[in-house]
Amino acid sequence: MYVNYYDREVRLKDENKTIGMVLCKDKSKSVVEYTLPENNEQIFASKYKTVLPSKDELKLLIDEHKNQRS
Repeated sequence: MYVNYYDREVRLKDENKTIGMVLCKDKSKSVVEYTLPENNEQIFASKYKTVLPSKDELKLLIDEHKNQRS
C-alpha cells in the first residue's frame, strides 16, 4: 500500500516506479494478493525463511547486494 501511495503522491514523473518488499513469517497467497496492486504482472518471490533476520543482518544483506551490483 505504501508503494502505491508513494508512486501516486510523491514520486516524480521522471523517476522509476517504486518497488516494495513484503516480509512475512508464513507464505500466504492471500496476503500477497491484497498487498500488490491489481493487474500486477511483475511479481518476484524469493527465499522463504521461518525466522526473519535481525535488523543488522538485514542491513548487511542489503549492503552486500548493493556491492554486487556496483
